[in-house]
Amino acid sequence: MKSLSYHFVADREALVSHMLCLKRQRCPHCCCGGSLNRHSFLYGNDPARSGACKLRGQRVFCCDRGRRGGCGRSFSVFLAEVLPRHSVGASILWGLLRLLMARVSLKGAAELIRAPFALETLYHLVARLRGRLDAVRVLLFGRCKPPPCSRADPLVQTAAHLGLVFEDVECPVAEFQQGFQRAFCG
Repeated sequence: MKSLSYHFVADREALVSHMLCLKRQRCPHCCCGGSLNRHSFLYGNDPARSGACKLRGQRVFCCDRGRRGGCGRSFSVFLAEVLPRHSVGASILWGLLRLLMARVSLKGAAELIRAPFALETLYHLVARLRGRLDAVRVLLFGRCKPPPCSRADPLVQTAAHLGLVFEDVECPVAEFQQGFQRAFCG
């Protein structure tokens, strides 16, 4: 499986701050210091406005020119609200998971949160998340034991565990990505 290298920051201000101290950081691929440079911004579809783009993060390049000794590879620094490779945001996904925990169907949850996506998009996202539950649950278990849950659905059990680990935050999915530096949906 191809290893993807991501880094997550809380918001735009944290992204700017992170970019200002790139020279003091090491490349996640080759561990070379002093070789990281800003690259292009990452934009994606803005679900709130039709045809509009939204800042998702920024690319970082490990320079291999001259005597820098870098590897020439790049990686992405994402805003924590962004789910890499998905237009759906972390807050929309968390709203969907909360409704699934409340025994609402996926179709009903999509209608309640007024998701600006086709229903198939949410079915695809949930299926992708179901395929990744083992990795998510291992990380969450490292923080605390899962809460008792009467539901047999592993997705609902994982959502309840996520809510317990990050109980005092607005969006536990974004906090998961920032806290573990891992993409929630893979």
